[in-house]
Amino acid sequence: MNKLKKYLLIGITAVAIISLAVSSYSLTGMFSKAFDKTLYPGEVYEKNITVRNFYNLTVRFQKENSTSSYLTFDSNDTVVVLKDMNGNEVARNTGLMNGKMYFFVSRSVLDSMKSVSAYNLGEYLDVANQPVNISFSSTTAYITVKVRYKPSIISGYVIDELTNQTVDGVEVLAFANSANPNTDESIAQNVTDTSGRYLMNFQLSDSKSLDIYVKDFDVV
Repeated sequence: MNKLKKYLLIGITAVAIISLAVSSYSLTGMFSKAFDKTLYPGEVYEKNITVRNFYNLTVRFQKENSTSSYLTFDSNDTVVVLKDMNGNEVARNTGLMNGKMYFFVSRSVLDSMKSVSAYNLGEYLDVANQPVNISFSSTTAYITVKVRYKPSIISGYVIDELTNQTVDGVEVLAFANSANPNTDESIAQNVTDTSGRYLMNFQLSDSKSLDIYVKDFDVV
């Protein structure tokens, strides 16, 4: 019987310790020291405490492979949406100035932000629900959105010189500038459809000089 009481007492004590630890963590979270003070008997001391409850949030944009430079384009149409872990929208704004968008938010709202989406980015692809990584500098918080270029496109119709009619089934190929089409591999290729139209997509990170060829036909 004494052993049973002993085990019961140990179990109750362990539960109490765990509950206290959980309660303390949930109540305190992060500690930031405000000041220290030696207080004397009968002394009345008053000191204001300044905290950072609101932040200037800057959302900025960077190419996906870049680690330093940021994009600097202006856009009145760009929309940025920030959501919490449940997909609920917590902030939204429109318009970029010098590649940046600004918000004024409380720390609680800032801490709730888990994903960012951005639309109408000009020559860059839309971003949907990209995880956020927030950095701080005094009262300014930063979220960097990684973007990549939209595909570049070359398209058109192949037209017969004499009849001015479109020609289907023509192979159109793109080669690097000054490449030999007989020995070098093409970068992209397409065959004209029944309306004589061809279309080639290119995923570029910078400008690229191309030579476009057709196979088995003379070009005027």
